[in-house]
Amino acid sequence: MHQTMPVNVQLQSPRDRMSKPHRTGASQASGQYNDEYNDIAHEKMRRKHYIPRKKPIAWRTTPLINNLPGSCDDEYFDEYHITTSVDLSMVRNASANALVALNSRTFDDIAEIADVTEANCLRPLECAAQSYAWGKIGSDSLVARLKDAQSDDFEIGDDTPYAELWIGTHPNGMSNVILPPLDGEEQPRKEPLVKYVQSNPDMHLGVEGIDEASEEYDLTFLFKVLSINKVLSIQAHPDKYLAAQLHTSRPQVYKDPNHKPEMAVALDDNFEAMSGFRPLADIASNILEYPELADVVGIDTKRNVIDAIESGFNGNPKPILQGLFRAYMTAGHDVVQENLEKMCQRLGAKEESEKTDLDTLILKLADQFPGDSGIFAPIIFNYLKLKKGDAFYIGANEPHAYIKGEILECMACSDNVVRAGLTPKLKDVDTLVKMLTYKSTMPEISRGKKIDENCVLYVPPVDDFAIEVIEVEAGTSYFLPDVVSPSVILTLEGSGQLKQNGNRIVMDVSFGKAAFMSANTTALVVADDNSSLKIVRALSNVHL
Repeated sequence: MHQTMPVNVQLQSPRDRMSKPHRTGASQASGQYNDEYNDIAHEKMRRKHYIPRKKPIAWRTTPLINNLPGSCDDEYFDEYHITTSVDLSMVRNASANALVALNSRTFDDIAEIADVTEANCLRPLECAAQSYAWGKIGSDSLVARLKDAQSDDFEIGDDTPYAELWIGTHPNGMSNVILPPLDGEEQPRKEPLVKYVQSNPDMHLGVEGIDEASEEYDLTFLFKVLSINKVLSIQAHPDKYLAAQLHTSRPQVYKDPNHKPEMAVALDDNFEAMSGFRPLADIASNILEYPELADVVGIDTKRNVIDAIESGFNGNPKPILQGLFRAYMTAGHDVVQENLEKMCQRLGAKEESEKTDLDTLILKLADQFPGDSGIFAPIIFNYLKLKKGDAFYIGANEPHAYIKGEILECMACSDNVVRAGLTPKLKDVDTLVKMLTYKSTMPEISRGKKIDENCVLYVPPVDDFAIEVIEVEAGTSYFLPDVVSPSVILTLEGSGQLKQNGNRIVMDVSFGKAAFMSANTTALVVADDNSSLKIVRALSNVHL
């Protein structure tokens, strides 16, 4: 039983909600994406609150949200809901400010291509490598090899796990810009990328009219490479409103106020992940196939799932799935351990030829995290196997866990993670149970959109980020067009040059080299005569 609750939004300034005109097709996979990105709601807000301006005004304020459920939809569960009641105008979110400023430019003429000078030319980046326990070890890790090729003073540790390479401005993994030495000095300078882009938001970030230093704007995206050896935690990332609430109430745990939708693109043929809840019928079948989970959640919860399918249920699965997930996540330690042991012994006793993919995955998780309740997760979550070039999108408040492989990952500029299993880190089970959308849909697997002979584009249904994968054959070149957004570039294969302003500005690139590209600038990508060149560009989603 649920009831509809009105969402009370009080705007403090009309410019707070300036946005793009309605764009058809931004979220067409029915039920897949969080309602935070619903096009109809987007259009209503635009019509009601947009006031055209020749030049957008720098702003600090954002809406005041009262009684907004964490999933940003119209369903409100008295027993399990999250009430969001925080004045977002008091929460600094420089990435959101930049996104609004970029979006507002679409109402005016597109910005002219900027002349490239020493002030806004391509800049080399030195990026942060994160050593998490689930990363690949030593030189087996693509992250380690990229970092090693990028930094002269980095040495790969043979026993060290290298999990993520961060390219962006998030303080938990800040990239540094490499700048020419000052007069009289020999060594290049290093400067945090955030300081560089905020020195002139108009020039570097595309924030029109803000050409003096300002901390009110930032990159809208964070780009990563992941090398996954062990399964990541069962997790979800909060939407905009819940992120602000969590950051306000627990800033030591939730470090920033931004949402974190993300997209993963497989770099090998061995990428595996869990994402979203399986169709209810599949969950019901699995509960019968794996009775140990039924014992964990209890007979009443089991019957709710089975009875729904047997009665031909075709309604909203949220109440059923939320009840199942809560029962699973809050089950007593002893009953979980007893049934984990029973299940693993039963599956382990099977002949190899009799084991299903699901059996094998469960046993793998049990080996990596013995005794963790997250071992049951594949029974209720979709299990994905992706090939090189495959991609999928993860909306806010959607459960997921990467299992193995190497990927590109791009997301909104945030590091907010709510965890509940398969991890020694802090588990926030109560928040996770309340925040999920409980949509029962298999994620859509995409191969991207081929823009031309060289470029494949991966576009999520959000404004914050997009990915371009560009391949240039040996001895040929490719024109990298200007966009109103800043971008970062990473070289994955081969060698060549990035040229600007004719041949007057030239940056040599090869495996591992990264660069920052200011807004509204262009470059020519030139592959060496004896080597093809593969680069990736991450940017704000100007393609929507």
